Amino acid sequence: MKKSLQAKLNKQFCTTITIGFLCFCLSTLFTKLNAQIRWYYNGTGAINNVASWGTNLNGSGGSLADFTSGGRYFIIQNTTNVSLSGTWVVGNTNFASAGGDSIIIGNHTSPVAPITLTLMAGSSLTVNKSRTIAVAAPLSGNNKIIYQNSTVLSLGDIADAALELVFDATTISTSSSSTFGDVSLINNATVNMSAASMVIRNLTVSAGSTLIGPIGASSNYIAIRSGGVVVIDGTFRAGRSGTVTSLGGGFYSTGVAIPVTPTTTFATLLFQDAATTPAITLGNASTIDYYRGTSSQTGTQGIAPMAYANLTLSNSTTTSNKSFAIAGTISVSGILTINLVGLAIITAPSNTTNINLLPNARLVISSATALPTNNKLTLQSDATGTASISTLASGASIVGNVTVQQYIPGLFRNYRFISHPFTTNQPLTQLSDNIDITGNTAGTNLNTAQTVGFGFTPTSTNNPSAYYFNTSLANGNINNDAGWVAFTADTSTIWSPGMGIRLLVRGTKSQSSTLNGTVTSPNAVTLDLSGTVNTGNVAVNLAVGGTGTASGFNLVGNPYPSPVNIGAVLSAATNIGSTIYLRNPSTASYITVNPIPANYILPAYTAFFVKANAATTLNFSETHKTTCTSCPLVFRNKNVERVEFEVLKDGDIYDNLIINFTNITSSNKDDGIKLLNSGLNLYTFEDNKTKFSAINKSLKKGNVKLGLSIPATNKANTYTLKVANFNLPNNSKLVLFDRFTNTYTTLNEGTTYNLFIDPLNPLTVGEKRLEILIKN
Repeated sequence: MKKSLQAKLNKQFCTTITIGFLCFCLSTLFTKLNAQIRWYYNGTGAINNVASWGTNLNGSGGSLADFTSGGRYFIIQNTTNVSLSGTWVVGNTNFASAGGDSIIIGNHTSPVAPITLTLMAGSSLTVNKSRTIAVAAPLSGNNKIIYQNSTVLSLGDIADAALELVFDATTISTSSSSTFGDVSLINNATVNMSAASMVIRNLTVSAGSTLIGPIGASSNYIAIRSGGVVVIDGTFRAGRSGTVTSLGGGFYSTGVAIPVTPTTTFATLLFQDAATTPAITLGNASTIDYYRGTSSQTGTQGIAPMAYANLTLSNSTTTSNKSFAIAGTISVSGILTINLVGLAIITAPSNTTNINLLPNARLVISSATALPTNNKLTLQSDATGTASISTLASGASIVGNVTVQQYIPGLFRNYRFISHPFTTNQPLTQLSDNIDITGNTAGTNLNTAQTVGFGFTPTSTNNPSAYYFNTSLANGNINNDAGWVAFTADTSTIWSPGMGIRLLVRGTKSQSSTLNGTVTSPNAVTLDLSGTVNTGNVAVNLAVGGTGTASGFNLVGNPYPSPVNIGAVLSAATNIGSTIYLRNPSTASYITVNPIPANYILPAYTAFFVKANAATTLNFSETHKTTCTSCPLVFRNKNVERVEFEVLKDGDIYDNLIINFTNITSSNKDDGIKLLNSGLNLYTFEDNKTKFSAINKSLKKGNVKLGLSIPATNKANTYTLKVANFNLPNNSKLVLFDRFTNTYTTLNEGTTYNLFIDPLNPLTVGEKRLEILIKN
């Protein structure tokens, strides 16, 4: 009987070695024995310390010798938060699989409160052989794993479908094919999921963090369960081509069944919901990078039609994976970056496709590629700013037309200096569709009925409202310099690259009562022009000629659809004066800049005057492109001893005057000739009565006489004379003497002085009222 029973037992339990009545089955026997060996964390000690584990549910009892001797269960409970610091190795590589999980987060048989396991930076958790880490379902809520280290766990049975993963300041890769709850990247984490096939509930990529999605292979994806949302404030790399439709492209697909049946038509993010617009929120700092990362990606990368903060089109070093397609309108509010090997191919499957760079957005081409616009690229502008094209990489170009916009605020019916950014001469039809432009075939201003120029808006006088400046005709006439030549038709193609024009802007086209000046507060208007934009180097030739104080003056336009550092352009030039003049349209006055600083930011689509002392060239290059938040912007050189005055009213600058103090007074050609405003003028003058808006003066020689002029038709007003910039040696002092009020005012940085001006009272205007006294 005994022999027969033992044989039955051997037959039941032993499949490998039998010696007499004893059997040794290393796999089956140890499985049965170790299935009863469970160790529980006590909730207080270091998780990788044997003293923190016991055989009782509360973690007491027993004496754990090590973590590697046999196949045992280590059950993490009796806590809600636990962290691993250092190394924890579980299991033995020489021991055959015991057929069970070695570590369980929570308790399979008796659910406990949710547990957060934090793997701290520098920690390492290794589970040898085929053992994995299981996650039990908690009583309520969800368990959480926080990765601060750089090694992903090998998870097995996940009973908690809401298990949360947090990648905190770590760089890590995962090829998981599991189902999770929320997945978050925080504190500049970088997570590579290019080989993953994950199903999750919600996805969050915080600012500064980067998630690399599946690239190329049809079997990999990130699926979002029904009701889930995606919030991206950092960078998300979308590498799946996807199908180009009006609902998405390489970034997302909608209405995908879960479990997922992979297909090449899917994008990187797969939404179970079939909503036309998936639950995606792109933060202001977010970047979606459509990345062609493998040589097998020779098809077309779909670009989802949506509003992006920052958008990047990039590829690997393979020149064949550079094709992109847009199925609808996309907009970019930050930076659109093109970083491609080989010539970019961007197709537009429908006529409704557009690429809009919103106000203040920028286009950056950082590789030697040609970007085709398909005549669908628009640089938008509004009261907050204007989109631009930044410095292009060497060898980069833009093929096709670009539509550029310039917003012009209302309230002011004044002349403005305008330029265009195109490679060829432009007609005024580029502007006359937005605003009323007037003029006559003779190009004169006679205040009587004249034959209206072709394409112009007719008025009772047909007086011109658009001019260019011909240096050879300039004569310095303070009322109407002969250098100003009127356009005689809006089809005239005189407006060349790098040329500025003077344009009267008086509201939107056909706005009532603006042509005759009855309405003095016109509407805001947005100009739009289209053409092939300048890229690379642009040379603008300056002419000499003319007579009087205006001889040699050139009206130069910014040749790029971008702000430029005109200070750097002029600093590298020769045979030019030391002063530039911009136009302040809100006050119809000139802004004098003297000396020309090394850095001075000129807005796009505007122009300035500079004097050529001999025939010369201004050389613009891509490196001169820049950005600005408040143009013009001067970076002052505090080593220059100078004083700058501004005349203000209601916060607007009506004029400015610069006095540079040096030991050697330079000749008049290095001073700034006064370009007279149509309103208030503040200037200084020499014995020959030449008026200056900027002058070089010795601190050791004489005082500075000031002049004031204003049309007799203006009303009496009190203006503010302000010291906007004051930089003098400590032993020098300037005093403003006002003969009209018989007062003396010491001048310092920020000093203001109330200046009452009545054009009908000669004591308040002219050249005998104000004087700057120099005290050493």
